Amino acid sequence: MASSSTIQRSGRADWALMNAIHDALRRDLEELLHTTASQTVGRARWTVFRDQLRFHLAAENAAMWPLVRAKLTGDPTGQALLEAMEDEHQLIGPLQAVTDDAFTMNADPGRLHHLLTRLRTRLISHLAHEEAEALPLIAQIMSPDELGGIARAIRGRYAARTLPWALAHASPHVRAEVLDQLSTPARLIYRTVGLPSYTRHIPPP
Repeated sequence: MASSSTIQRSGRADWALMNAIHDALRRDLEELLHTTASQTVGRARWTVFRDQLRFHLAAENAAMWPLVRAKLTGDPTGQALLEAMEDEHQLIGPLQAVTDDAFTMNADPGRLHHLLTRLRTRLISHLAHEEAEALPLIAQIMSPDELGGIARAIRGRYAARTLPWALAHASPHVRAEVLDQLSTPARLIYRTVGLPSYTRHIPPP
């Protein structure tokens, strides 16, 4: 079995895009909590965050967790970790839904701040748990081809929107690490289609 330090290093490389997406989710929540923009701009920024979070959790549920569960058959510790991941996903959904309703109904800023704070607490706890325990374990038990398949599913058919959003404020190192894992056509689409479109339509600060 690989040492924990080896698992951690390989996990960071294998999960470059995943970590970039997680960081972007944290970033958007912080911006939503501290924005002084108009309600219209706030709703637009919330919509971007909400859609990215929905797609990300759905992609994990469809492409990652079933494969991991099959790999961990007979491993009670690993199975318990997956149950915890599933429980955390179930807790995030209702908070996202009620916050979405509040934005739709133009709730007062205090109500929105309270709901966003609750969502941030729950989501950040889940992301930290996934990064510290689940992703290193998955990197250990999956083949490179399987990890590549998960990465493609996480990008999904919305890659032209997800990649520019996830990399918008990433460091040059992280941006290069993620783009280096793409095919040449995918990098070209990112630079010529996805990034210009994102830049034109991203809600202002």
